Amino acid sequence: MNPRTRRFVLAASASLLAVSACGPVDGERTAEAVVESVAPAKSPAPAKTPAPADVADQVAKARTMLDGLQVAGRAPKTGYDRVGQYGQAWADVTRTGCGTRDNMLVRDLRDVEKRNKCVVVAGTLDDPYTGRTLTFRKEDASAVQIDHVVPLSLSWQLGAQQWPVGKRVAFANDPLNLLAVDGPTNSSKSDSGPDAWLPPSTPYRCTYVIRFTRVAHAYAMRVTAPMKAAIKGILDGCTRVVGTPADLAPLPESTWAYAAGFAKGATKSEAPKAPKPAASGSKAPSGKDCPAAAPVKGNIPDDGGDRIFHEPGSRSYAATIPEECFATAAAAEAAGFRAPR
Repeated sequence: MNPRTRRFVLAASASLLAVSACGPVDGERTAEAVVESVAPAKSPAPAKTPAPADVADQVAKARTMLDGLQVAGRAPKTGYDRVGQYGQAWADVTRTGCGTRDNMLVRDLRDVEKRNKCVVVAGTLDDPYTGRTLTFRKEDASAVQIDHVVPLSLSWQLGAQQWPVGKRVAFANDPLNLLAVDGPTNSSKSDSGPDAWLPPSTPYRCTYVIRFTRVAHAYAMRVTAPMKAAIKGILDGCTRVVGTPADLAPLPESTWAYAAGFAKGATKSEAPKAPKPAASGSKAPSGKDCPAAAPVKGNIPDDGGDRIFHEPGSRSYAATIPEECFATAAAAEAAGFRAPR
């Protein structure tokens, strides 16, 4: 430091000390204020993120489940029928009043927009299979598909042929076995198991095989030797798990009886029992009409499809032949009917 610069620094320091001792002169700021005006602003504290899953715990649980699965070859696809054996697509087996696809979109998308109570028309998906962020729009619905982690036709070859039909329909609509994903990627997967297909996003592969194993274990399916070897190989290298896939629970067995009615080939003994109507409002119809005290028409399709109610003045009201009549739409919903879409 040259002598001239040294004298300037000493003079500035003395000036600051004088201000500090005597208080600021009117119109001046304290030394602390001067420092604050030139110092860079502090960075905000980093946002808290959820604690990562216990990878060792999830892997250990998956290994235990995998070891408990029977190992055998695939049965032929003979007799496989999507609607006849697994029910109409996205049946409301849990009686939420909305189809399974819309329920899964609500669960997996963010910034969800709906047309009504049920129909999702827009949202954003953080796609687990590709790692990309996708924009969902109803007019291009196939861009985001709902994947069966264990494909239906694959399950048919791994033991589902021997299941009661209600178990198969529940399996086809079980949130445990469903993920919203990139459509083209899902199409490329087809009915493959983890021995023939894995998500393109490498960091998600561990989560994927753990979830596949959890589904197979929950439904007492078998796996082939190549599948077991592929799953084991991924588990051996796991360093990251999204969520806790090994702990997910399947739909309860109590769902099966109702779910059976959504399959084309369901017998009367397998058909769902109609839920009890709400105490307020259910009345018997008279031909095509409902009494004035209960004008809402409840329609029960013969094929076991969704129970739908129609309010006076709605588009299909006049043409609907009701099986039940309700005083209000709320009473119909409480009895297991949904609004038309």
